[in-house]
Parts: sequence; C-alpha cells; structure tokens
Amino acid sequence: MMKKVLAALCAAAVSSCVFAQQADDYARRRGMMVDSQVISRGIKDARITGAIDAVERHKFVPEGMREYAYDDISLPVGEDEAIPPAYFVALVARMADLKARDKVLIIGVEGGYQAAVFSMLAGRVYCVESSEKLAQQAEDRLESMGCRNVHIKSGQVTAGWLERAPFEVIVITNQMDYAPRPVIEQLMMNGKLIMPLREYAGKKLIVLTKVPDKDGKGYRLSGTFVGPFAGENPVDFNKKVDVRPEGKKWISGKDGKWMKKNK
Repeated sequence: MMKKVLAALCAAAVSSCVFAQQADDYARRRGMMVDSQVISRGIKDARITGAIDAVERHKFVPEGMREYAYDDISLPVGEDEAIPPAYFVALVARMADLKARDKVLIIGVEGGYQAAVFSMLAGRVYCVESSEKLAQQAEDRLESMGCRNVHIKSGQVTAGWLERAPFEVIVITNQMDYAPRPVIEQLMMNGKLIMPLREYAGKKLIVLTKVPDKDGKGYRLSGTFVGPFAGENPVDFNKKVDVRPEGKKWISGKDGKWMKKNK
C-alpha cells in the first residue's frame, strides 16, 4: 500500500515539474514574441506590450498546434476562423488608442485572443460571433482565464450589439467590402471603427472616425489607411509608416443599411 502511495506521489511530482517547465517555456517564448514581433516594429506602449505579454496565446489554439502559438502567424481555431498574430492585435490596440474606461465591440470573436488582450486595456469588451459553437468555446475559455469584463453572444454580426451600444471603439476582424450601417450607428461620436478591407486582400487596415456633420445634425466618416499590417513588410513604426487619409467619402448604400466608399 505504501509503495502505491509513494508511486502516486512521485508521479504527481514529476507531472508538476513538467507542467512548471512547460509554463516557463511558454512565458519565455511569449517574451521573445513581444520583443521580436511587437516592440521591434515600433509599438512600445507599455500597456499594450504588457497585455500581449500577459495573455497566454497558446491557450487559444488546439493542443496539437501549441508549438506554433508564439510564431508570427495566424492559427486556425475551427470553422474557417483563426486567431490573429500578436502584432496585429497590438497594432489595432495602438490605432484604437484604448482607454481604461472604453467600451469596445469586436465583430468576430476569432477564438477570443484579441478580446482577452483588449480586456486588459479597456473597461468592457463585447463580442458578436456568427458561430454559436465558437462563441461558446471562446466564452468558456475566457471565463476560465478570469476575463470578467468580456461578454460574448452569437448572432448576426452585421447587426452589432444594439443593447450594449454606444461604443468608443468597434473592431471588425474579418475582411469586408463595407462598414455595416447598424454597426456605425452604434459607434459613439468621435469613436473609431477599425477593419481590414477586402479590396486590399486584408493587407491594409482602415480606421474610420465618426465625426459630426458641419450642420451638426448628422455624421460623416473620416477614413485613414494603416498598412500593410501583414505579409513580408508589416508596419514598422520605427520608420515612415503608411498612415494616410483615405481620401474618399463614405456614403449610404441604396438600401440605407450600410456605408460604402464613394468612388
């Protein structure tokens, strides 16, 4: 009996040691990721780099892919969705200029990694995901990690989350051809909407700022490009960055349900 007890204790000790070594390795690789992928490209805001370093990215990918968790790549999470690279999340956070009291809407949960990082930078984070399965998985994962200020629901992503509006920042994670009008309506005046445009194959972000019309009765959208954020030559804020006015007015579509560029 005593031998069985001792064997069990030894096995538990070995398992605990292996777990600790693995955790240390992930922490080391996470620190390297922050240095080589984020700080080296000019994003040096301590709040952003601290949040990226604190969130355990490997917990958002399937176990069989965890060896790649801290590489500079997107990683699949199922149903044609993927978690973005840490640099992309840091870049969006930088362009959003998140404040501690901000309320953020993320359209497309992508496993919950971006929401976890944003939860450390903003007051409240709301996510809408079209897949009920992915929404539930992300909710369970974030709850287990102690992200109490993140709220997720499944539903029509282009409808936003009216009951929780308005938002200081809205992030659309998937490439789109237009900005859905219901989502824009849920953006606070002078708030920012950030999304990748499909016409640039996801290589450029556009930051839309909602500003009052001259007559003060309505609003207009002021667009700024940031890019490229992916590929061989991502944005390097240590050098001259391609951040420029988009130069085209965003107008209402014929059905009044969305906004598009006036070409």
